Amino acid sequence: MYKVKITLPAAVTNLGPGLNSLGLALGLYTTVEISRRNDEALVVETEGEGAGRYGMGLRHPVALAMMRVFQKQERTVLGLTVKISNHIPINSGLGAEAAFWVAGVIGANNMLGAVYNRAQILEITAQVSGMPTQTVTSILGGLTTSLMNGDSLTYRALPTAGFMAIVALPELDAYDVTKVKPERVPLYDALYNLSRTPLLVEALRAGDLKLLAQVLDDRLHMPYVKSHVTGYDHVAEMARRAGAQAVTLCGDGPAMIAFADNNHKKIATTMEVAFENAGVRARTWVVTVDTQGVVVSVAGS
Repeated sequence: MYKVKITLPAAVTNLGPGLNSLGLALGLYTTVEISRRNDEALVVETEGEGAGRYGMGLRHPVALAMMRVFQKQERTVLGLTVKISNHIPINSGLGAEAAFWVAGVIGANNMLGAVYNRAQILEITAQVSGMPTQTVTSILGGLTTSLMNGDSLTYRALPTAGFMAIVALPELDAYDVTKVKPERVPLYDALYNLSRTPLLVEALRAGDLKLLAQVLDDRLHMPYVKSHVTGYDHVAEMARRAGAQAVTLCGDGPAMIAFADNNHKKIATTMEVAFENAGVRARTWVVTVDTQGVVVSVAGS
């Protein structure tokens, strides 16, 4: 039986002032295993975070991504079982949805005999998902920067230190911030973000959390989004009191990420309690920065 297994890390984008440009991979993972069947059925099985949330069969993002590759090649593979074991919370700002698209593209590519190389895979996943920063980060791991120019993808992997972070995810009802961001922003705020982005890259490269605390602030995204995360300011303040040096949102949220040199478990517990004080249940993880990116293994018999 021919089988391909794809493991992908979480991806935090819109990191501080690095809006739509920087992504950081974290050690939460989704694993997708795709194998040929002896019939013509498409069977999608899910477990873990978000299991059952998406429609099965062709309605799951992994299957949709596979179909895009099959259409692009004008050929298909009949009879597949897709097993998804996901440990990245969905709709959280941690890039689970992007990881699904990446897994589908890579899986389909391998099922067709690896017709696309790595650079082409990066471009295809950016195009079909509509989430280039997340997909690039999930594939490359570590710290990345990227942009789309029409259908063309430009990207680079940037050096980053290996350090740990705390992720806190509140359980919020009907969280949606797609319409809260303004179409125009003050020039001063734009310059504020631009002046901090190079120093943010340097702080992540060196693992300099003191510098990170000085440059992680953002005036184009956070002021409009954080008010929709119940208890955000209180949780951030309590995390800092417990030892966190920098706190911000993961992407569009509602997950929060805190950076610290030590006392990670204490900070995680403090953030959970702070959310409880605000009337919200929350889960936390202590994670490392993932520097490996996608891992693909293929078995055939």
